[in-house]
Amino acid sequence: ERLGDEASLLYLYQNLGERLRQACLNWEAAVFTGAPDLGKRMGIRSHKQYSFWNGALPCKLLLIKVTPDQFVTGERRTPEQRQVERENPVEVEVVERKLNKNGNPIKPEPVVVEQARLSEGGQMFANRLQKNLKLLGKWVRREGIDCYRIYDADMPEYSLAIDLYHDWVHVQEYAAPKSIDPEKASARLFDALAAIPQALNIDKSRVVIKRRERQSGTKQYERQSAQGQFLEVSEGGVKLLVNLTDYLDTGLFLDHRPMRMRIQREAAGKRFLNLYAYTATASVHAAKGGARSTTSVDLSRTYLDWARRNLSLNGFSDKNRLEQGDVMAWLQANRDEYDLIFIDPPTFSNSKRMEGIFDVQRDQVELIDLAMARLAPGGVLYFSNNFRKFVLDENLGQRYAVEDITAQTIDPDFARNGKIHRAWKITARA
Repeated sequence: ERLGDEASLLYLYQNLGERLRQACLNWEAAVFTGAPDLGKRMGIRSHKQYSFWNGALPCKLLLIKVTPDQFVTGERRTPEQRQVERENPVEVEVVERKLNKNGNPIKPEPVVVEQARLSEGGQMFANRLQKNLKLLGKWVRREGIDCYRIYDADMPEYSLAIDLYHDWVHVQEYAAPKSIDPEKASARLFDALAAIPQALNIDKSRVVIKRRERQSGTKQYERQSAQGQFLEVSEGGVKLLVNLTDYLDTGLFLDHRPMRMRIQREAAGKRFLNLYAYTATASVHAAKGGARSTTSVDLSRTYLDWARRNLSLNGFSDKNRLEQGDVMAWLQANRDEYDLIFIDPPTFSNSKRMEGIFDVQRDQVELIDLAMARLAPGGVLYFSNNFRKFVLDENLGQRYAVEDITAQTIDPDFARNGKIHRAWKITARA
């Protein structure tokens, strides 16, 4: 869910603080909260706090004087300055409402209020984001890239992956190890979330956050929300649909961008097979590159429907097959030949619609043998996966011509994380 956990409330508290500073100067306010740490994010100090219980939930009542000497902003005040401000409070001018010629009130000009000051760590994080933006900017503009990764746990204490999707920000929080104090991890997350809109100059409502943990079975592909909001993005001359809110992944694996572009370049006149197709973005690129036909196989009806929309969005329908089924079983039953095959399997997979559990390390030889049996003479198979501990079986190198092309399939936005995936080019031995 978009900003669905406690972190989502960060922007609520920030907005509350901004509204209080904007419209309630010299008033007093009381905030009853079950998240006292977030109360600090309002940018106004509380002068008194009372502890309460809301059922079994510990809460606090924060009493706040909305006066400039209590504001936490970019300007640091000395205790002496605060004392002067307390003794000489800012007076609120009462202004008579002005009317237009029709007798209706004229809307007053909005009051410009300084944003709450970032913490020292938050400012360091913001500086890193802006540095990365600058470093990637020339490449992004030259390649016409719409979606890319701007940050990937560059600073270990801020363990996030941040992707830009046009004018939206997709944030994934890597679950902190048990050795990390949860309160410290939470505080750092809030610091980062406060910094992101300011550093990237993007509205808070366009920041989406999820927590990324090790997934088992099909959990990675389960629905997290039901907003059904799709965003159209472009890549290499094709249009693709992404959904930033409803699933853990967005429908577009950004790290595989170079592989999709390679497929587009090599697909002309070829029969393309896309296994574990997901939303069939590689098939869209193959069709764009002039493939004679594309076949996309995936177990999920949801993702195949998404794939159909991706193909239709680009005007591709005929000669583009979408097949629902377990890839291993499908390969065993299929007798067609293909000139270009792409396999990007999950690390693990299980489903009621398949027999047993797929394990990419254990089942790689059987999978590649089955796929190579469908490869036409002179054809090429590309195999990739994101399992960091994956080791390609040496027997495959004895049976086929195998080339590790990982370095060729990582763009500058993922260069900081060379282990994001591994990729091989496999062909029949001469």
